[in-house]
Amino acid sequence: LVAATTTMAGWRIGSFRAAALIPSVRLPGGGTMQQLAVGLYNVPRENVRRVIDAALAEGCRTFDFASFYDNEVECGDALRAWLATGHDRSELHITTKVWTTDLGSPQDAVRSAKISIDELGLGPVDVVMVHWPMPGKHVAAYKGLEELVQCGKTKTLGISNYSPDDYEELLASATVPPQLNTFENNPMLYRKDWLDFFNGKGIPTMAYKPLQRGGAVLSCGPVVAAAARLGKTPAQVCLRWNLQKGNVVTVKSNSPERIAENVAVFDFELPGEDMAALDALTTDEVMAEALGHWEQRRTGTPAPWGPGLRPERQLLKES
Repeated sequence: LVAATTTMAGWRIGSFRAAALIPSVRLPGGGTMQQLAVGLYNVPRENVRRVIDAALAEGCRTFDFASFYDNEVECGDALRAWLATGHDRSELHITTKVWTTDLGSPQDAVRSAKISIDELGLGPVDVVMVHWPMPGKHVAAYKGLEELVQCGKTKTLGISNYSPDDYEELLASATVPPQLNTFENNPMLYRKDWLDFFNGKGIPTMAYKPLQRGGAVLSCGPVVAAAARLGKTPAQVCLRWNLQKGNVVTVKSNSPERIAENVAVFDFELPGEDMAALDALTTDEVMAEALGHWEQRRTGTPAPWGPGLRPERQLLKES
């Protein structure tokens, strides 16, 4: 163990290097996943190995991938290297997602998911998700993906950015119930109605952008005050808030030091008054802005490869 202490943004950060005992949540169909997931969005291909190695060293075993992130080849390579040191695939929980450009037909969705699974090269993944609920397309795409469960390419399916209405539309015809839903949730965008709905259905929420990607939530008064009182960083306070809601939280960083900081959130609790103060940070204006972004994304956004179907399987580029 390394007991080094450093300072980040004026906040004292102690020893984060010990691999954390990360609790797990139970999925409705059986099985579990860690309550912290490591996301690879906006991680450059050349930095993937560094990020994944750092996360594994901190005890993280749940990884959230997607075709849109455009780095699944490198992600799979990094995890296979770790497995080759004597670890078992069953230690990992792997999710991937199908982007909107590949939701035009069930066949396109299946093709995209198969490319992701092949690029990762880890055998069957744990969850394949529809990344955004495109109106008029997401149900057929999801139903197409059900064949991947039947043929053993994925253990189960999930949904991403689904509202309660989208979920109800899907459930009317789906035969493989979704095991989790991932959507943005943080103290400044507290989607309480969505959380209450999906919790009531027994479906875990996987909360992404828990820190607004380093946004204003980290400098707002109640977060800063709680951090100072508890001897934690503002980021740790925000993560802890989501964890105490019972959510799986997707953390992301290109820095091993930040990854360690993000994992060190299981040795304290936010008191009720702090939870209530953070609950109250979301404004009607923020909710309206988030709704506009959500509507824009779900109607279709070009991917890194452009507006059409994703390219065929990519190969690892030798460094």
